[in-house]
Amino acid sequence: MPRILILDDEKLIRWSLNQIFLQEGYEVDLAATVEEAARLANTRSYELILADLEVCGDQAKARFTEFVRLQKGAKIIILTAVPGDQAERRLGGFKAERILEKPFDSQEIRAAVKAALAAAPAESQA
Repeated sequence: MPRILILDDEKLIRWSLNQIFLQEGYEVDLAATVEEAARLANTRSYELILADLEVCGDQAKARFTEFVRLQKGAKIIILTAVPGDQAERRLGGFKAERILEKPFDSQEIRAAVKAALAAAPAESQA
């Protein structure tokens, strides 16, 4: 089964997503900060990363981009509380498979993950 990394500073969201994807049979790791995610990525590879846009905000964007670059081929789904068009601008050209606006429901996140994992391999992030 694919391994998923959930990067979100909200404990309840990390817990909820962990429960959803463990039930689906995925291997799941959790991180509250980009630094935590980078430490996990030093020893593991991920097929998919679910990342909160706020955690990957302006100050952490360079660290997040470098972390993703090390996870060659990982698909990225961005989670955000801001509208999608604003989120795209804040990503500054960074490519994500999908941007999901919070709040989202469990069926929506399950479908987004399945679609991302079924898509062709991710291109290298610039």
